[in-house]
Amino acid sequence: MTDPQTTKPDRFISPCAPPEGWEREIITIAIEECAEVAQRATKMLRFGVLEVQPGQRYTNAERLGEEVGDLLTVLDLCINARLIDFDAVERGRAGKRHQLRKFMQHPEVVDDQT
Repeated sequence: MTDPQTTKPDRFISPCAPPEGWEREIITIAIEECAEVAQRATKMLRFGVLEVQPGQRYTNAERLGEEVGDLLTVLDLCINARLIDFDAVERGRAGKRHQLRKFMQHPEVVDDQT
């Protein structure tokens, strides 16, 4: 006979409810903003930092800056709503700086002040 305490369940069911309402909406917006930052950064790689797309008035650098600003605003909302743990953000930043110093091919751009 199998011991019920050593038997693994067939699947995992989270004891936590998924976000709903305002939390779900702000997480969705954060996902959208991340995608917009990624898209603008790839445009910069493809067409240049200072390129201005036809019909636009701003460079890719300016447009990426605006997208990053949008994302930071939404991330601030997430932090204030405790959807993101600020201490974890700081640990992640420190860890990424350490990783960049180790693996960047152009390490002079990694600054301990950021």
